[in-house]
Amino acid sequence: MTIEASAPRRKLSAILMIDVVGFSRMMGQDEERTIVLIREFHERTQGLVEAHAGRVVDTAGDSVFGEFDSVVNAVRCAQAIQEAQAAANTRREPAERMETRIGVHLGDVIVQDYRVYGDGVNIAARLQTVAAPGSICVSEAVYKEVYTKLDLAFEDLGVRELKNIEHPIRLYRVITPKAGRAGVPAEAPGQARPPGGSPQPPLGMPWPPRRISWMDALLHPSSLVPLVVGAYLLATALGLPPTGRLFPAFGAVLVGVGLGRALRLRTGRRAFFAIALGAGLIGAAISGHWRTGTPWWLVVGGIVVTAVGLTRLRPQREP
Repeated sequence: MTIEASAPRRKLSAILMIDVVGFSRMMGQDEERTIVLIREFHERTQGLVEAHAGRVVDTAGDSVFGEFDSVVNAVRCAQAIQEAQAAANTRREPAERMETRIGVHLGDVIVQDYRVYGDGVNIAARLQTVAAPGSICVSEAVYKEVYTKLDLAFEDLGVRELKNIEHPIRLYRVITPKAGRAGVPAEAPGQARPPGGSPQPPLGMPWPPRRISWMDALLHPSSLVPLVVGAYLLATALGLPPTGRLFPAFGAVLVGVGLGRALRLRTGRRAFFAIALGAGLIGAAISGHWRTGTPWWLVVGGIVVTAVGLTRLRPQREP
């Protein structure tokens, strides 16, 4: 007796793709223990998916494929999975700790029986490969739906070309929850405090986001391009072509922008961008060959911008 397959239907779904980092290495070291750990991971993850009104479409080895009618629930579930995995890691020996990377996409898919197909699934799978261990990577479609609804902050990763995906897609990384309504910060997804570890940050301050290295921050296009162009324009004051009275001033501003962006990427704090930009404006007033002398209005503007950045560095006090 054969059972006929149901007719395929299209729907808009939030797709969640989860992958365990280093699964093959762990299997090579201790197969039996790794199987126990991966079963625990699957059971815990399936419970979290169902608790957030989703369903697990498939599990294959070290991965989990979930589908949600609500994109907000999908992102909440992704955050809960990373927090649960980080908490589980604190109770294990280093060799048994597993980190997961997660991709979330909102798109049109085809559903037939219990299976889900389509570009929406493929994109979510590619986002998961882009995500760093312990992090969540979402598409622009997801970001637009959730950034005002969830107590999370996002880092713009820019427009990326994904393997076997026709059109480039803008990606975002969930970096840290914002401070809670009661003023108590939530811990960043995928970041667990070390066992017996560091004290809580000051009330009203979020846990610091994952930082990138200085080299990566300086070589990021948004930092590198203004730094290089700005440095060259500053060098025109020494006789390099082209010649122009205000090229060094423009260069000072661009160097401030580039340094500010690098500091923002390295530290995760926007205040440093304002500080560097303010310093660039002051440098522009000093380095430019102005016909009417030093433009004090530009100096004052630079001081104000720098002061605004400095005030944002202060810890927020409890109301």
